[in-house]
Amino acid sequence: MTVVLRALGLQAAYAVLQTFSPRAARAASLALLLTVNAMPLLALLSGRWAAGDVLIAYWLENIVIGTWTLVKLATTAGPDAVTGQPGDAPGLLETGRVSVLPDGSRVQYPGIAARVAMGAFFTVHYGMFTLVHGVFTFILVRSTGTTGSFADFALMLLVLFASHGLSTGIHWFARRERTQFGLARTMAQPYGRILVMHTAVLGGGYLVSEGRVSDLGLLWPGLAIVGPGLLLITIKVVVDVAAHLRQHRGASLQRAVVVPAAR
Repeated sequence: MTVVLRALGLQAAYAVLQTFSPRAARAASLALLLTVNAMPLLALLSGRWAAGDVLIAYWLENIVIGTWTLVKLATTAGPDAVTGQPGDAPGLLETGRVSVLPDGSRVQYPGIAARVAMGAFFTVHYGMFTLVHGVFTFILVRSTGTTGSFADFALMLLVLFASHGLSTGIHWFARRERTQFGLARTMAQPYGRILVMHTAVLGGGYLVSEGRVSDLGLLWPGLAIVGPGLLLITIKVVVDVAAHLRQHRGASLQRAVVVPAAR
């Protein structure tokens, strides 16, 4: 990993990130999350975006999350539980070193073949998930309207990629979360957060498309325009922050002790 960081010119940054305490790491990545979520808010309040643009921006985040999950699958150094008995035919994940925990259970560290196979499976499975989600998103976008430009969405995509990359650098590499997650758990990691977050966002998008929030204009005329987008942003930020804190607080508490044993 040091060679990769040196090639990317990130070795100095990595050394700095390693000095972060768990609380400082969570605070830094949370600040990144809130900053990125402020971009759709500013675009909405300035009149550049409508509610439909917010939905598109949040769908683009799926692509970014999937990309960084592939990076995690390629670099995870954590174990997966081994089922069956010693001497059984190896399964998909059983292509690396086997170790035994103090309680006698066996764990498996992934080999190259398993990483490639899991990465390919994730690409197809997550790609289908993102495609289906995109279909629902753009159906809602047709009802809610969109005013953003291609340049707006390209910039949003770059910012999302950079934000998730920095968060991955902080937690996955510098805070060594990669030593706590095996291939199976790494692949499953994005689904729970995304399902909850985007179910809530798409639910809010449905209410917007049906005109269920049009009465906000009675409270303040400006809300009739920005209210639908504000609803979507609020739902997304609340769910996203809660999931983010839960994920990284839980990971910081997992410190498994592994005792190597010959296979």
